Amino acid sequence: MRPFTLNTTRIPLIAIVLLVSGCSLLRDTWSGPQQRLSGLLEHRGDAFVLTQCGSDHAQPVNASNSLNEVFAQAAQPGQRVIFVDMLGQVDRSERITSGEVLRMQSQGRGCSDHSGDGAQWIALQYKPAWRAALAANGLTRSDAERGYPAQPVVTEQSADGSLNARSLQGDELELWLYPQACQDLVTGDYFHMSATLLVDGERFTGCAYQGRQTAPR
Repeated sequence: MRPFTLNTTRIPLIAIVLLVSGCSLLRDTWSGPQQRLSGLLEHRGDAFVLTQCGSDHAQPVNASNSLNEVFAQAAQPGQRVIFVDMLGQVDRSERITSGEVLRMQSQGRGCSDHSGDGAQWIALQYKPAWRAALAANGLTRSDAERGYPAQPVVTEQSADGSLNARSLQGDELELWLYPQACQDLVTGDYFHMSATLLVDGERFTGCAYQGRQTAPR
């Protein structure tokens, strides 16, 4: 009987081929850390592309079920392009995998709206019109008539994820933020949080979204 001999010279070569193939697959599917992405989301056929603010390059989007659902809710009949502010991952081919949608708006200033850059949270309502911003310098608010200076506040986070900020002086002012999705009844705009603003006992309800300012730890 002829003895069986193993050709060991081919094993390293095979291993190298497999390793290179694996690296190629990883390079194509690798995604970086989750990041915040804002821009114009366009529905093209059965797919989405995102043109980020400050760019003219449309990136393909692997849309989650939640992105499809929010677009169906927030877009006006026949509307194919809408402003979106969301979390997502970008792979090396610049393809985006969508995550949580923070807001989707057919109204407002879109990429020109920088009000959230200097705030931890933004709460708003279109009718009656009011807006509140929680930032490091306190709580500011505005209505259809005027804006009001920032008031120092004390904040408290509840176990259910809701956040309360109440004034320490001046007007009796209190803002509640709840981890419940919110859709504006007038415009159909979508936000990932709900809000209640109390001003001297008067109650205003609205929606809210996370700003870009990092909250102190």
